[in-house]
Formats: sequence, structure tokens, C-alpha cells
Amino acid sequence: MRSEDHKASNANVQNNTSDNTNINVAQELHKGFAIGNIIIEPDLGVIIRDNERYHLAPKAMEVLIFLASSNCEVVSREQILDFGWGDSKASKTNITHIISEIRHALDDHKECPTFIQTIPRKGYRMILPTLGKPSNSLFSFTEQNSTINNSQVTRWSLSIALLKSSRLFKASATYVFISWILLQVFSIVLPIFNAPNWVTKFITLLLIIGLPVMLGLHWLRDIKNKRLLTQNKSNNKKFIYQQLAVDSTFVLAVLGVIYYLSTHLLIFIEDEAASAAQITQVQIPVAITVKNAVAVLSFTSNTEQPIPNYVISGVQEELISLLGRKPEFQVSSLRATNSLADNSSIADIKNRLGVKYIVEGSVKIEQQQLIINTVLIDSQSGFQVWSVVTTGDLKQLLNIYAELSRKVVNALHLLVPGDKLSNNSNDLPTSNFEAYDAYLQGKENYRQTKSINSLMSAKKLFKQALALDPKFILASSALCSTFLELYILTDDPLEYKNGLDVCELTASYQEASVESYLSLGKLYDINGRYSKAKQNLEMALNLNNNNPEVLIVLAGVYSKLKDTELATQLYLQAIDIEPTYWYNYYQYGIFLYYSGQYEKAIPQFNKVNLLNDKVALAYNALGGIYFLLMDIENANIAWSKALAIEPSALTYSNLATSLYFLHQYEDAVTIYQQSLELTPDDNTLWGNLADALKYTKNQQSKATSAYEKALLLAKNKEHINPNDVDLQSEITRYYSELKQCVSASSYNKNILSKEIKDPYIYYSLSISFFNCKQRTQAENMISKAIELGYSIELLLADPQFLYYKEELTLLQNSENNSS
Repeated sequence: MRSEDHKASNANVQNNTSDNTNINVAQELHKGFAIGNIIIEPDLGVIIRDNERYHLAPKAMEVLIFLASSNCEVVSREQILDFGWGDSKASKTNITHIISEIRHALDDHKECPTFIQTIPRKGYRMILPTLGKPSNSLFSFTEQNSTINNSQVTRWSLSIALLKSSRLFKASATYVFISWILLQVFSIVLPIFNAPNWVTKFITLLLIIGLPVMLGLHWLRDIKNKRLLTQNKSNNKKFIYQQLAVDSTFVLAVLGVIYYLSTHLLIFIEDEAASAAQITQVQIPVAITVKNAVAVLSFTSNTEQPIPNYVISGVQEELISLLGRKPEFQVSSLRATNSLADNSSIADIKNRLGVKYIVEGSVKIEQQQLIINTVLIDSQSGFQVWSVVTTGDLKQLLNIYAELSRKVVNALHLLVPGDKLSNNSNDLPTSNFEAYDAYLQGKENYRQTKSINSLMSAKKLFKQALALDPKFILASSALCSTFLELYILTDDPLEYKNGLDVCELTASYQEASVESYLSLGKLYDINGRYSKAKQNLEMALNLNNNNPEVLIVLAGVYSKLKDTELATQLYLQAIDIEPTYWYNYYQYGIFLYYSGQYEKAIPQFNKVNLLNDKVALAYNALGGIYFLLMDIENANIAWSKALAIEPSALTYSNLATSLYFLHQYEDAVTIYQQSLELTPDDNTLWGNLADALKYTKNQQSKATSAYEKALLLAKNKEHINPNDVDLQSEITRYYSELKQCVSASSYNKNILSKEIKDPYIYYSLSISFFNCKQRTQAENMISKAIELGYSIELLLADPQFLYYKEELTLLQNSENNSS
């Protein structure tokens, strides 16, 4: 075998050598020659084209000379390899690379060749014959020499080749690619700086307008070059005019597209800018000034000697607490007052809070004496109308607060018109200083950003205060609120039970405060005892019928009792009392959101963002609404802003859900896991994670354990509130995913026995019925969900409804036709 191969190899070499001897490379060619309108200087390694010099590597020059000597005959690849590399068995990629290099120097094109034609499975052929080198670089050509053999090239392929070789086309492609990269960067960066939606479209418009400017400059330069070429009396004018025609057609097409896009973008920008201006001008609320309304601002420290924070914050809170118990005054709540910007002017405070008088001051320590400077300002005139200095030993802080409160109340009685009589009996909440000191420290911890650690510290201090004075009602009320907040954060049933015990005991006292009834009402609301929740919240309103926080919570209770009309009235009443406090608009927006009134909810969240653009919850909710309306762009912008303000489990969960509906399941799993790191005991997150795992390629087996975890956590919550229909709808979903259809069915019957107007509950029930092979019931549930406002487009994107896609599409088309 080896000997035969050797013989064959020798035969091939002989044949190739014989072939190569047929191609005589004239020595005159090394001195220079011409092909068409191009001059080749082999000794210099230079090609002169369009009066410009292009370098060509020695090996490529040798191959070009070899091809030029072939008298327009086909030259095989083996011949080229044998000539250039001395081995006809060498890699043919060498030829491909060399021919490409030669074509680049000649400005030739494989699809529409002028000089070198590729003959499939045979080799290459020079199209134009070789001429002697002219005396100058610009010379005339005969018609015969300039003729291109394009008999096999269609006019269409010629145009495509000319377009691909066009400098305008290449420059345009580069410009579009760079513009696309810039837009991706802007889409990430701009939301972080709260840029309006129209800014991205405006930048897109600028980039689009920049394209014809760039094309115009390149086109003018190309026309100038082609004019010079045609002036040389060359017979290759046909090719030049063809290139010019293709370039002109391309430029006109691009200008048409740009005109269309620019016109529509301008319309979008004008509409969005007008919409944003309308929100800014119309929807920023201004409070009406009330003649007996008072705001107590946070006091400041005016000394280099450190003062405990609870001492300073205690001045403000105790004054608000005392004035709030005086029916002759309307006091701005602590939460509304503290939502003001740090450097708010007197006019800003008046417009935001609607108060006639402002109490502010400073605290300092000199020679172990606590000195509190307090002033009273008329917000309408801006003048200081009263001031007082209160001093005392720091160990007598309780007495200092009592004296200051009495002086402020008396000053306001002189200024506020109306009934001057007030119960000026001893308003001290306790006679035990140590208990009061522990209470103030506890309130300082409670006021911090709500975290488990800060609330646990507050709970410990409130218990300490009550141990020193068991009848200290304020400490008992504060402890009740702390247990409530701890339960909300931890979902620990023990925290709920302890909170309920403390709150019920506190509310039984004759001196029970608004805070006590409010916290007890919230606890009853959590476990579904809505009648008792309503009763305690109404008792809180009897003590202070203008407390917006009580109104908001009571409105939520009425919405769960299906009295949406009264709930709406209470939300609006709270907004009327505090028209510039963002939280009231947020709660009203949430009520509209869960009622399926998405379009009405959007303005409420926009008001929140106008009043306070640092509320991540509002951006989260706004993103959720946009997502349900299938406006993915605005949804992602809102969620990006929420993440920039405060990374939270809720935001991560929303982003993961967005990816889930876009069928990017692996990414959704990753982000759901991030959210669970922040709130590991959230059954909804575990259920969402299981949904995503179910559709991944390699993690379906993990979905079952995630559903089991979700079910366990949901059942624990059910012990607290067995009447929570939302929770029950989630439980029936988990049972159905685990193929426990008997248990799922019992929950379905219980839920459907109640009057439900929540589209999300019907959504969960439809999946439960589908999983348990009850298609008719599932279809009824889907119809109910859509009827109550659930998006058909969202259902079409939901992988759990792929088998129902045809019916949903028909339903969507019928609705579109009817509209």
C-alpha cells in the first residue's frame, strides 16, 4: 500500500509539474504590468488603484503574477500550491487566504468578480488579460479589456454584491451596531437617575437623525472620488455608475425609514412629555391650611456634648402625643411630619401639612443641665410668635417634658381661636422616670428602619418599662404595636399570640389610647376577625376621628367585608386629611390594584412618586400594574428604580416573575432564590420558585419539594387566619401541584361558597382545576378572572395555559372585534 501511494504521489507531482510548465511566467511581468485599470509593481510589492498605493505581501504577489501569466485560462488549486509552496498537497486554506488578500488589494468581489473568477471544484481564472505597464498610473483602456464576463451573474446578485462592497453600507452597519449598544446602556442607566420614559426615545431619535448626517458625509466623499475616476476617460465607467446607483438607492431607502421612525418617535415623545407635564402640574396636591392645625418638627442637637437620640426624638413625639389628646387641636402625625424634606421652607411645610402653626426647637446640655429651646411659628406670616426655654436635670427628663408640654399647650390656647377650655390635669403617662426612660429608648428602636433586631430591642425595653410600671399604658400600647410588626416580619405565630394578648389587655383599660385600639384592630384584621377589627378601629376613631392611619386600616377591613363603596370613602377621607402624605395614596392605589382597577391605580402611585420618590414599594406596585397591562418596558423601568432605592424580596420576586412569563425559567429560578434569601418563610415565593423549577430542563425534580415547602408555610399561616381566601387559593394550588386533588377539591368548594371579586383567586383556582383534570371548571374560573380584569395577554404568555392558548386567542379576538 505504501509503495502504491508513493507512486501515485510521484505521478501527481509529475502531472502538476507538467501543468505548471504550460504556464510561462514572463520575466517582464516582474518589472510591472496592468490588469484593467490597475497597475501592479511586483518588485515594489505595490498595487496602484484609483491613484492610491496598496501593499501586497510577497507570497500573494507571486500568486498574482502566476495567475496573470495564465492567459485567462483556469488554474487549478494544485497548480497554485505547487507553484507557491512547492507541494500540491499543502493545505488549501493557504490558497483561500492568499486569493482573499489579492482580491482585497484589487478591490475585487467574489460574488461579482472583475478580475479573479472562482471556478467551483476547478480553480481560479483571470477575467482580464494582462497589459504592459503604462507610462502613468491613469491610462485609457480598450472596451475589450474592460469588459467583464458576467454572463453567469444576474443583475440581482450584482446589485447585492455592489451593496455589500459599498462603503456606505458598511459604515451604516457599524453605526447601527454602536447605536444599539448605546441604547442598551442607556436603558440600564437612565432608570437609576429617575429619567422620564421619553428621554430614552429622545436619545433614540438623536441617534436616528445622526445616521443620515453620517451617510451624507460618506456619500459626498464617494461621489467626489467617482467623479475623478470618470474624468480619466476610462471605459470602466459602467461599473462606477452601477455602484453609484446602488449607493443612491440605499441612501434613499435609509432616508425613508428614518423619516418614518422619526415622525412616530416625535409623536411618542410629545405624548409622554405632555402626560408627564400633566401629572406634574395637576396631580401634586397642596394641603389647605387649617386654623387650629399644628406640626411639631424634629428637634435638633445644639451642643458638642453627645445627647442620646431618644432624648431628642422624645421631645417631638411626646409633644405630638400630648397635643393629639387635645380635641381643640389638629396635630400633624409623626409619620407625615417626618416625611418632609430636610431643608423644607415654612411655605413648603404649610403646603404639605396644611398647618397654621409650627413647633420646632433645639436641645443642648450645659453643666449637666438639659436645655430645650422651643419656638412657635405662624406658617402664614412666617413670624415667630412665641418662644420658651425649658431647663432641668437630665435625670428629671419626665418632668422636663411635662413642663414643656404644658407651656406649648397654653401658648397655643392663646393663639388658636375657639374653646379655650381644656383638661389640664396631670398628663404624665407615668410617674416612674426609669420606666419612662426605658419607654423612650424603646420608641427610638421602634422608629428605626423596621428590622427584627431593632424590634426585638424595642420589645425588651417596653417590657422593662412595664415591669417598672405595670399601668404605663403608652408602653403597653407600644409593646402591642411591636409584637404586630414582629409578626409581619417573621410570620411567627407566637409573636402574633403574644401581641394579641397584650393588645386585648391594653384596650381593656379605660385610658386606652388610639395606638392600642389601632394595633388590636390590625391584629384582628390579620386573623380574619373583621367584625372585631372594625369595632376596635371605630373605637380608635371615637378618640380621634381625624386619624388618617386608622381610616386607612379601617378602609382595608371594609374592602375585605366587600363594602368597596365605604372603603373608597374612607381612603378618600384619609387623603383629604393628609393630602400631601404619600402613604395614603399608596394604600388607596393598592386597594384599586387588587380590585382590578389598574388604570385608576396608576395615578395614585404616580402621586406617591411625586411626593416621595424614594418609596420602593410604590415603584414595585407600579411595575406590577404595567406588567399586568403587558407594558414590559415600563414594568422593568419601575422595578429597576425600586431596586436602586432598596433591594427587597418583593422586587426580586417581581423581576423573577417577569422572566418566568418570558419563559426564561433558569434565570427566574436564580432570582426567586435571591428573594428567598431575604424572606425564607414566604410561602408565595416558594410556590413561585416551584412553578419556575417545573419548567426548567434539569431541575423539575426540585419542584415537588418546593411545593411541599410552600404548602407547609401556608398551612402554618392558616392557623392564624383560617378565613383568608387568598391564602386558601394558594393552598389549593399547592395541593393540586402535588396531585392531592381530594384536599384541593375541599378548599375549592369552600372558596367558591363565598362571594369573590378578586381575579387572582380565580386564576389560582383555574390552575388547580386544570391540574386535577377538571377542564370545564377550569375554563369557568378563567372566564371569571378575565371578567374581573385579569389580562388575556398575560394568560397567553403564561406557560401553565399553553394548552388553552387557542381558546384564549379566540376570546381575545372576539373582544377586540366588539371594541
